[in-house]
Amino acid sequence: MANFLKKHAILLILVGIILLGLLIRLYKLTEIPSGFFCDEASIGYNAYTILNYGTDEYGKSFPFFFQAFGDYKSPVQIYSTVPFIKIFGLSEFSTRLPSSIYGILSIIAIYLLAKELFRNQKHSSWIGIFSALLLTISPWHIHFSRIAFEMMPFTVFSVFGLYFLLKAQKNKYFLFLSITSFVVAIYSYFPARIFIPLLGLGFFCIYYKFFWQNKKETFLSLILLITLLIPFIFHSLSPVGLSRWQQINIFTQPPNDETVSQHIIDNYFSHFSVDFLFTKGDIGMPGQFLTRHSVKGIGELYFFQFPLIILGLIFIIKKKIDKPTTALLLWLILYPVGSMLTIDKSAQATRSIIGIIPLTIISALGLYYLTISILKIKKILTYSSMLIVFIIILISFLNYLNIFFTKYTSYSSDFWGWQYGAKDIVKYFSTKEPYYDQLIMAPEFNAPEIFFKFYEPKDCLKCKVGLPDTNLDFSLKQLFAVTPNYLQIHSSYNLKILKTIYYPNGKIAFLIGEIVQ
Repeated sequence: MANFLKKHAILLILVGIILLGLLIRLYKLTEIPSGFFCDEASIGYNAYTILNYGTDEYGKSFPFFFQAFGDYKSPVQIYSTVPFIKIFGLSEFSTRLPSSIYGILSIIAIYLLAKELFRNQKHSSWIGIFSALLLTISPWHIHFSRIAFEMMPFTVFSVFGLYFLLKAQKNKYFLFLSITSFVVAIYSYFPARIFIPLLGLGFFCIYYKFFWQNKKETFLSLILLITLLIPFIFHSLSPVGLSRWQQINIFTQPPNDETVSQHIIDNYFSHFSVDFLFTKGDIGMPGQFLTRHSVKGIGELYFFQFPLIILGLIFIIKKKIDKPTTALLLWLILYPVGSMLTIDKSAQATRSIIGIIPLTIISALGLYYLTISILKIKKILTYSSMLIVFIIILISFLNYLNIFFTKYTSYSSDFWGWQYGAKDIVKYFSTKEPYYDQLIMAPEFNAPEIFFKFYEPKDCLKCKVGLPDTNLDFSLKQLFAVTPNYLQIHSSYNLKILKTIYYPNGKIAFLIGEIVQ
């Protein structure tokens, strides 16, 4: 038994890390974050219509890109959600579960990538293990592994893209897997359309000898790349394909208080700031007010990773920068490009999610460097030093779990957060629909109509979005869902309250009732 444990220690530890990651990403998945944003509902409902009718919500058969809210969503997250809706039905759980699965896959992927990046190191497996562990407990990664946004497939397929490129140096046929992975990443999330081509160009420059020596495989890979990207190219060059870019880019909406170039430079470097990475995170950056993208009081990474990243960079320099580490550093340098050209005044955790990979691997390298340095000192100091390191990591991790699972819901459920309440309203409406002519929900959500489709795809035909201002008709039997603030402003309306919906922090979110004369 002892020999078995020693022989398979790395594998057993990796399995333990994966199980920990699975637990963190699935625990109370439908309850935290509290609420369900319209983008999540759109992804779930379109996966539902693909499953049942072979079309998107607008009737287009198996599209490459999905129309939603005046924009077009990428296909990977939606198609990935289809089998989970088949198994579990249309729900918040089945819609968020693919992100959790991709989160687990990225833990495995970063282990393989880190191990391959530093395969010439004696203990490359431990660098991989440290990378997997730090990604597993990462605030940045946990947050987006629990919501149905499009970032996780972008992350995992980008990692596999570089991993297979490195493997191709020994087996050239891995190049086709690398190309395929990067293409899927491009189809996953809008910022990938900027990041992946620049990264690919950089990789071509770094590994030009490999591509030159394997001309046949390079040519065939190029044909594969172009073929797979044909739908993307046509979509990107169309007016609808450029709609999202027109909405968010700094060139069409230049700032009034600074030049475009200064805005881009400041935005770029904000992604490397101590505030964004280690102390405040997305929610604490200038101009950011949304609570959907991070928790308060902690950075996108842990503060203990600050010195680890410095140690990791020192280790890379001391051990001589080779092609794999050059590729890793290039990834680090390019990670803000998907965000820095937008109108946002500082780093944003969503569009720059890809930066978690090089930052985590370099942190893990720093932890490895620290560990081997500690092991060189006297035994008593070794044990005490390792214990201190372990305690710091554990306390940081437990502090984040406490913030996320107990405190986050108290301030992230309102309009600027996860917009809690749509499910309760729609479900209540569906039970009361036979008794009313109209059931009207206040537009206190982004794209509120999607929630009728998501929560009652075949029912609630009398449900609509609106306010008493323009919909009140005493000749009809009507049921309204409004906020307490609306009733305070419109004190002339006498609402006979039938149901009260509360935010998780106990405050009243919505009042449902009839307006009586």
